[in-house]
Amino acid sequence: MTDLLSQIASAWERLLELSALILGIINGLILLREYLRDRPKLMVEPIHPDTYQWFFKLPSRELHGHTTRKFGFLTYLSITNRGLRDVSLNSWRLHIRTAGGKRYELRPMSTVEPSIRLGQSDSVKTYAVLGVKGVVTEGETWVRAGGGIAGFAYYLAEFFGGDQWNPVIKEGTVTETIVVSDVFGKKTSAKIVFKEIPLKKAKEMVKDIDKIDAETLFNDTIKWASIRSMESE
Repeated sequence: MTDLLSQIASAWERLLELSALILGIINGLILLREYLRDRPKLMVEPIHPDTYQWFFKLPSRELHGHTTRKFGFLTYLSITNRGLRDVSLNSWRLHIRTAGGKRYELRPMSTVEPSIRLGQSDSVKTYAVLGVKGVVTEGETWVRAGGGIAGFAYYLAEFFGGDQWNPVIKEGTVTETIVVSDVFGKKTSAKIVFKEIPLKKAKEMVKDIDKIDAETLFNDTIKWASIRSMESE
């Protein structure tokens, strides 16, 4: 009789342990489901992709015995959060590929807010710059659940050497990738087709855009500070 009671107690103890394990797994799956359901879900896309996505050539210069070639990229972006939790942005960078197959990552440059004339009218609209405090925005990078932010971003690339270092230009367009990362490291991306415009038009939108000096891109050893080389695919 004693042995039987002992066996029953032992079996009951194992059953309780198994029940606790199953309950723990179920609770873990519920928490994981809630996290996956509620987490931030960023999405980036160009606003008016046929209109407000431009690149332009900037004046060259002599740097350490080399003649450089400079390119500006101006893009109007929308970043929305389709998740159920607010999140802050960490970065929004432009990934470009050269004609020689090299890939580079460009950080946005600080610039004044673009002012664009609306059609043939005399009306001028001022647009926000992502992450930069100005007239129309405080420069916030906080994206609320179910909401979004929008603004321009300006990128500057400068190269020297052969033409293989130039961006790939086809029929007056350059196709590159914008990559947005939140503070948790989650990334989202979108392709952008930049159309070439004259420098004069770019200066009409952003005063002195050609004077955003490329010295900020180089340090004393001529390494990129705002362009980080990435391995070729």
